[in-house]
Amino acid sequence: MPESPRAPKRHLPHWMKITLGVFGVLFVLGAVFGKAPAKSGNAADATTNLPATTKPAPPTYTVTAVTDGKLVSLIDPAGAAKTVQAAGIETPTAGHCYATETGNWATQFLVGKQVTVQLANGEATALVFITLADGTDFSAKALRTGHAKYAANVADDALQAAETSARNENAGLWGAPCHGMITGPTPLTSTKQTTSSAKTTTPKPTTSTTAPPTTTPPSTKPGPDRTYYADCDAVRAAGKAPLFIWQPGYRPGLDRDHNGVACE
Repeated sequence: MPESPRAPKRHLPHWMKITLGVFGVLFVLGAVFGKAPAKSGNAADATTNLPATTKPAPPTYTVTAVTDGKLVSLIDPAGAAKTVQAAGIETPTAGHCYATETGNWATQFLVGKQVTVQLANGEATALVFITLADGTDFSAKALRTGHAKYAANVADDALQAAETSARNENAGLWGAPCHGMITGPTPLTSTKQTTSSAKTTTPKPTTSTTAPPTTTPPSTKPGPDRTYYADCDAVRAAGKAPLFIWQPGYRPGLDRDHNGVACE
């Protein structure tokens, strides 16, 4: 059979080709360089939907005992016990001047109280600041009332100022009999001189016609209460070093740091 004639091909008009080409180019450009979502200039907007984070409260401890005015025994709510040292203070140890007063005060002030602790140097040590429930800092209170001296194991201007106030007022250990010296026993005040000075005797008049007795010049040698050491070498040679403020022979010239202990 003879083939049927094929239908002639239909061609798009030239203007339609151009229009479709332009739209195609625009579509590709839009896909490649499409506008990104606008970013907020406020950093807070980016975190608006983030969950709020709260810093956990420090654990609360109960004070069970105080040793030497600065070693504090604690127990947490779970019953675990630990011992910490109050930062920034130096206290007299047992047998030294003002140790009893400091120990009694610290025990009454802390034992049974609820406290929180904060590491003093940011390290996992037992040196801490102890804060009572009302916000009172234990170290600052001990210094201000004269129950401790400032210790340079932490640098804290507020603690140094508290010690200065107590020292200026002769409070606690800064007064008599310690006068700031807490590294030795409590000075003993002699009662012999006080007793002898209290007793006054009226000399009886003498009517003797005999010649007055001759008097011998006073001795220039130091008596038992007039001990004198020229220097610390003499003190050490006599076996008396260190020489405390209440002991015979003590004088400020031998006490370089004026802490009541000469020839340390």
